[in-house]
Amino acid sequence: MPAKSRRNKAKRYQQAKKNQYTQSQNNTAAAVPVQAAPIQAAPIQATTIQATPGIKTTAAAAVKNQYVYVSSDLKRIGILTGIIIIILFILYFILV
Repeated sequence: MPAKSRRNKAKRYQQAKKNQYTQSQNNTAAAVPVQAAPIQAAPIQATTIQATPGIKTTAAAAVKNQYVYVSSDLKRIGILTGIIIIILFILYFILV
């Protein structure tokens, strides 16, 4: 007859440890009262961007700045795809 599974024991042990940890955290938190300091919001300064007459900004330029690594990632994906396709063709001709 096979031995009993210990999975349930391990789960209960982990849950008991977790409960002990949270109980100890709750006990220490209750013993030491915490006083919150008043939070003062810093004034927000409005910044204005002035467009220069010689430079035109477009949505494409904004997207280009936002996705810096896309072109290198696409090149890498293309190279890996090509290698996988070549390997599949080689395996096809070898195994057929």
